[in-house]
Amino acid sequence: MDSSVQVDVENDANHWNNLLLDVQNKSRKKLPENKNVLLLGDSKSGKTTLVTKLQGLKDSKQGWGMEYGYIQVRDDSTDENSQLNVWTLDGDRSLKYLMKFALNEQHFEDTTIILVASLKHPWKIMESLEFWSARLQDHIDSLNLGMEQTQNLRDKCVDRILDYTLLDDPSYESSTKVRLLNDGVLTKNLGLDIIVVITMTDCIKNLEIDNYSEEHFDYIQCCLRKFCLQFGAALFYVSVMEDKNCDLLYKYLMHRIYRFPFKTPALIVEKDSVFVPSGWDSLKKIEVLYENMQKINPESHYSDAIPYPYEKPHKEHELQDEEEQVFLARQLVLLNQNIAQPQTPVVRKSIELTKPLSANKRISDNPPPSSERALASFFNALLQKKQESPTVRTPTKKPVDNTGSPELNQNDDDSNTPK
Repeated sequence: MDSSVQVDVENDANHWNNLLLDVQNKSRKKLPENKNVLLLGDSKSGKTTLVTKLQGLKDSKQGWGMEYGYIQVRDDSTDENSQLNVWTLDGDRSLKYLMKFALNEQHFEDTTIILVASLKHPWKIMESLEFWSARLQDHIDSLNLGMEQTQNLRDKCVDRILDYTLLDDPSYESSTKVRLLNDGVLTKNLGLDIIVVITMTDCIKNLEIDNYSEEHFDYIQCCLRKFCLQFGAALFYVSVMEDKNCDLLYKYLMHRIYRFPFKTPALIVEKDSVFVPSGWDSLKKIEVLYENMQKINPESHYSDAIPYPYEKPHKEHELQDEEEQVFLARQLVLLNQNIAQPQTPVVRKSIELTKPLSANKRISDNPPPSSERALASFFNALLQKKQESPTVRTPTKKPVDNTGSPELNQNDDDSNTPK
């Protein structure tokens, strides 16, 4: 009897110990660690500025290559903290090989991709997104992921799409997940959670000045939503300058990565603050925008509807080599022309009239302006007279006569006749 009672006491003690351990383990449970976000996009698309805004900082520091930062995450319900690693790849397309340092086999499942493009240059948006999504696909193909792991990752992407669809429309049956995917959804399943962010939506005002109409913005939205539909990606229009949708993007990231609650519906009315969550959109919903397009064909190519702005080509002056003989012949003609032309008399400026003109006459340093022309004419006449007169002879000695006395011969300056 005593032994049975002792056994019961020990069992009760073990039971309470197990309960205490469970409570202790739950209390020590933290937010998931080693979660990563990788931002891809062209240069000057606003990636660094966007990360700075998500971090809650004011000043952004531009780096080079692969930038690293983190976002502080806090769960207010449990007072738990964590860090979300943020990798930003430089927009230089030659540095795409650096993607391997942020996205590898070890952290593949824990990585969320953000494709960034800027509305400042809308004609570059689709080309940029297609380029970086293709480079992402090439990098994933180069990773050593097994077929089973790849299929499991793709199935999880399908589940994330359907989880939102079931919440949006409870009439769907969860048992037929594969058949519930609408046409055009997840046709390019990379096994990753992807978010497309269009930055600088405050530039819409400038685009409206440049004759962008509502049809242009509706067409851009249609193309972006079709692109996101292929990858099962969410779409955000954000403006850091005007603080539009930045907080919403932060909350959505916390929801997708840490499973925080998120109940904001899709926003497609305002053209500068569009939000389309993953799993909500479909081709039928996109076709609703076709009704507002009268001048633009919604099925036209993106570059035809949103062309590059016309820039007048600048023709640079090209220097061409010239043959040596042709150059010399041309210079000879110029020299002959200069010789054939009469030489104009040199007119000295009044500032140079400070030299003595003769032994008995000088000109003042600053002659009156009214006499400049007369002085110029006077000196021109002297120069012409000097050129026309014979060479001035200096006094020479005559041969000595029979008496032995030399005889001088001197010219008269006034009459220019020998004495």
